[in-house]
Amino acid sequence: MRNAFGRPAQRRRPTINITSLIDVMFLLLIFFMVSSVFRDTIGMDISLPAATTATEQESAPYEIFIMDDGSISFGDAQGLSMEELEESLRVLIAREPEARMALTADGAAAFKDAVSVIDIARKVGGARLIIRTELPKNANPQEILSSP
Repeated sequence: MRNAFGRPAQRRRPTINITSLIDVMFLLLIFFMVSSVFRDTIGMDISLPAATTATEQESAPYEIFIMDDGSISFGDAQGLSMEELEESLRVLIAREPEARMALTADGAAAFKDAVSVIDIARKVGGARLIIRTELPKNANPQEILSSP
């Protein structure tokens, strides 16, 4: 094919102008960054007591919480009485005799509540109970791990 002046017509290659596409991509990126919800893990607000001899333990799938007001939670159930906790633990131990449980008690919780929960766990046969604590702020974990 020749153009009006007799020269051969040059065929233009199709191109895609990506400038506007980059603008759209940045707008989408900003939209997703602004509209995204970043969630922390869901938990209970408990101030653990400090223990300098604490050691790292395996995680336990079953958690017993004692709040500072004395309320007890186990699994999805909250506000349990000691009798209800005992029944829940009996069902758990009947289903899983070697179940690992962790007792997490607020530092301001009554000591008698923690002892009662430990006693109930032992009474129903739950021999694998971890008592959660945290290291004091000035403790060196290397010293604790290397002590006999």
